[in-house]
Amino acid sequence: MKILVLGGTTFIGRAVVAAALRDGHTVTLLNRGTNPIWVPLAGQLTADRNDPTTVERVLRGNGFDVAVDVSGTERAHIDSTAPVLRDGGLGHYVFVSSGGVYDSSTTPRPFPERAPTPGDPVWGGYGAAKAECERRLAELSFPALTVLRPPYVYGPRNNEPREQFLWARILTDRTVYVPGDGSTPVQFCPVDHLAELVLGAATGAVPAGTYNVGESRAYRLAEYVDLLAEVGGRPARIRYVADPSVPARQYFPFRDYGLVLDTATIERVQPLRPVSLRDGLAETLAWFRRHGQLTYAPTDREMSWETQR
Repeated sequence: MKILVLGGTTFIGRAVVAAALRDGHTVTLLNRGTNPIWVPLAGQLTADRNDPTTVERVLRGNGFDVAVDVSGTERAHIDSTAPVLRDGGLGHYVFVSSGGVYDSSTTPRPFPERAPTPGDPVWGGYGAAKAECERRLAELSFPALTVLRPPYVYGPRNNEPREQFLWARILTDRTVYVPGDGSTPVQFCPVDHLAELVLGAATGAVPAGTYNVGESRAYRLAEYVDLLAEVGGRPARIRYVADPSVPARQYFPFRDYGLVLDTATIERVQPLRPVSLRDGLAETLAWFRRHGQLTYAPTDREMSWETQR
């Protein structure tokens, strides 16, 4: 199968490319070319998705079977790539969206796929933009469209400073500031599981449709920090921040927002090998340790609190 990956050089995209090549597919990446192709078996097309003329020129006549979109974050990205792929005979478009498309003010958690998707304002427009991408893709009437909505994705090569942000504090015996009383629930998806579901959609093992994806259970923020500490073999020095006027992202790698999805549908359609969050984090920590990416860099808010103590 000829698979086009839109993006493909970092984290989720890289995991998708690795899984597709492992299964014997022909893989081509389309991206800006700012990051080197990390595997010689993949081809590359160079174009900025904000430049529709160049995108159309490099895509015209390539005849891909499936497109996997891990880099589309706004409607302009869809408009520059999806119509030319559809007109070129693309059979299946797989879009990696986000659990941020839901709005907690209108839908109780866990969010089901059938819920409205205006995007929650807490994400600063990101969720609404992802939802607009989904709607635009639906308008284009591909023969098959699959949308995957993960919560927080974690794993080796994570380019978002999340688990590594907290380990950099835990492993150096520094204070971990946690929002509120630490009871906010969050949910996770291992990056390799997300890649497997993408490939399942691409090959037809997962029927076309829209799916919430990720581990079925949620974790309290304090529980998550304690689990990171357990994996790292050091206790976490937690200090709770009761002042809601201080944005959590000024001192913590997540918003103080309960991101919990109903994943029952994908679990019925494509059950995956269960991986505990603890085991997944242990693998992730081993990777970050090997690559020296656990450097402590305090935020401005953390520095101000530390100087006041």
